[in-house]
Amino acid sequence: MKRILKSFVTMGFLVIAFTCFANNHNVQPELKEGTVNSSNGITNITTVETQQNARDGVSFNKDMEDIDLIIKTGDTQIGGTLTVPAKPEISALVILLSGSGDQDRDETLEGFKIMKIIAEHLASQGIASFRYDDRGVGESTGDFVNSTIEDHSKDLENIMDYFKTNKEHPFDDFILFGHSQGGILAGKVAVGNESVKKVILMAAPAVPLVEVVLYQVRQEYNNTDIPKLLIEADVSAHNKLMRAIEDDENIDDAYRLFRKTTESVLYAFSSSEVVVDSLKIQQGAIAKANEFKMIYGLPSLTSFLYHDPSKDLEQLKVPVLSLFGGLDFQVPIFQNKDRMENALLKSGTDYHFVTFEDANHFFQKAVTGQRDEYGTLEKKFVTGFLNEISNWIIGS
Repeated sequence: MKRILKSFVTMGFLVIAFTCFANNHNVQPELKEGTVNSSNGITNITTVETQQNARDGVSFNKDMEDIDLIIKTGDTQIGGTLTVPAKPEISALVILLSGSGDQDRDETLEGFKIMKIIAEHLASQGIASFRYDDRGVGESTGDFVNSTIEDHSKDLENIMDYFKTNKEHPFDDFILFGHSQGGILAGKVAVGNESVKKVILMAAPAVPLVEVVLYQVRQEYNNTDIPKLLIEADVSAHNKLMRAIEDDENIDDAYRLFRKTTESVLYAFSSSEVVVDSLKIQQGAIAKANEFKMIYGLPSLTSFLYHDPSKDLEQLKVPVLSLFGGLDFQVPIFQNKDRMENALLKSGTDYHFVTFEDANHFFQKAVTGQRDEYGTLEKKFVTGFLNEISNWIIGS
């Protein structure tokens, strides 16, 4: 299954849905175990306290402390890191929610440890945070591929319940910080939850994920000579296949259309060749149709596809900070900012938008913002990004 998912990352499709695949942690630090009994059913809490971040070899910072936790609820355990400052400035805990795909707690993307860097900056400013491994990654158990938006929501709610009842690390108020698809989760869980005091959205979609996927399908044809008519036929084929699988109706018809359209696209790409291998094209079309039929049937994607984040944002009653990258071609401003602002205007809540001109989807300083550039960039955020977050948290 991971081979299939990873192939689509390589192909460039569905980047927001499956960005990358995390490496399991192999370090086994010394554990300090204990058991907590609480009304929310979270038990068997294991705490790891170290003077060094074993995963990265980063020296212990005297201004903060990393505490590794395992929160067990039902059949699933969630492993994560609580980063606490030596001198807290606020009483709320920031919970960091990674983007799409099965991410580790640091949201390590192209070697860039997004959530770890954010957590350390927040701690340096007196702000505590918790970041965690997705289901099936690192210290977390469970099945990521077959987990749904409801499963992820339940995990987040259980994490908050744990901190509200834990005597060693108690927190009653929370700030939900979501990157990309994590922003969808933040908005959903924040609705009507009195424990959530603020929401931060980092390159978060405000449209249903299906619209983002279709946008990315079109993006794959940039700098090609494929006729617009054929491009739009391919976009429609994707759209119809997703809808057929969602409705569990006419899937075979949608599959055949997808395969036929893919075949036409492959012939168009081969038009300049002296000899066209028809058999190879037909086999390629079948392979692609089979794989997308499987991808579009995965609960980890399909449960998000038709969820409309703007409907959640319309109901928020807490302050919102939303961050956009001027060179973000995965969750572009033109597709999401207006929809998000209209939703927040309807909600009547306070909100603040910030756009970083040269930032990509990871908020690195970029030249083109395209995916093939990610691995070549410095593993740090654009100037002002981190301070914008901490200043808003403390000052708003």
